[in-house]
Amino acid sequence: MSTALVLAACGGGSGGGSAQMGPVAGLPSTPAQTTTPTAPATPEAQAPAEPVAPVASAGPTDTEILGLLDSTNLSSAGYPWNGRYAGVVKRWNLPIPVKTNGEARAVPAMDEIEAKLGFAVFDRASIAAADEATITRGIVFRRGTAYLPAGANPQGFCANVSDAPFGGGWSASLLNPGELSGRMYVNLDNPQCVADGAIVIHEIGHALGLATHFKGFGDDDGAVGPEFWPVLATLYANAIGTPKASVLIKQIDKN
Repeated sequence: MSTALVLAACGGGSGGGSAQMGPVAGLPSTPAQTTTPTAPATPEAQAPAEPVAPVASAGPTDTEILGLLDSTNLSSAGYPWNGRYAGVVKRWNLPIPVKTNGEARAVPAMDEIEAKLGFAVFDRASIAAADEATITRGIVFRRGTAYLPAGANPQGFCANVSDAPFGGGWSASLLNPGELSGRMYVNLDNPQCVADGAIVIHEIGHALGLATHFKGFGDDDGAVGPEFWPVLATLYANAIGTPKASVLIKQIDKN
C-alpha cells in the first residue's frame, strides 16, 4: 500500500501498472518485491553546472545623467560659475595642454579618462617643458601643494583644483559662450594626506568642468562612482554653449 501511494503521488496509475495486485489463484504467494533505491550519481557522473553570468548593475538613466550634468555644469548655480552662462555647456576645447611636472599619477588618470571617453582629451606634449609662468592655457599638475585650510581635517583636503599652487579656488576664464580656458592647477597631496588614483581622476573631473559634487562624484559612491563617467562623457559629447534642451546624452559601456 505504501508503494502504491508513492507512485500515485508521482503521477503514475494511468495505464502504467502502478497499483499493487494480490496473488494469482493457483500460484504460491510471494512477498511483494521492493524497489531498490537508485544510488545517487557521483559528482564525476553529473554534468558540470553552467556558470552564472553576473547581473550587470543598471547605470544611470538618460534623465538622471542630464539632471546630474545640470547640477554640476549647465545650471551655473554656485561656485565657480556664479551664474555665468547659465543653462549651457561649459567646457574646454580639445585637446587640453597638460604639464605633468613628472607626476606619475597623472598619466594613468589621463589614460583612463581617454579610454572611457574613447577619444584624445589631453595634449601631453606642447607645454610639457614650458616654464609655468609662460603658460596661458592648460592644466598643470603639482605635488604637495593641495589647499589645506587652518584647522581642517587633512584627509578631506588631499587634492584640489585652483588657479595657483596652494590656492583654494579657481577663476577660470569663461569666454562666450562658455569656453573654459586659462591656467589651472591640479594640486595633489598635503603633508598628511596622499591622493590616490581615484582622487586624481576626481580632481581632473573638476578641472574639465564638473564643478559641484554629485552622486558618483564625491557623494555616496566616493571620489569616482558609476555616474561620473556618463556625466563627463555627456559634457564632452556636446559643443560649448549647447543649451540644456539640446544636450545629447552619452552613455558609457559598462563592460
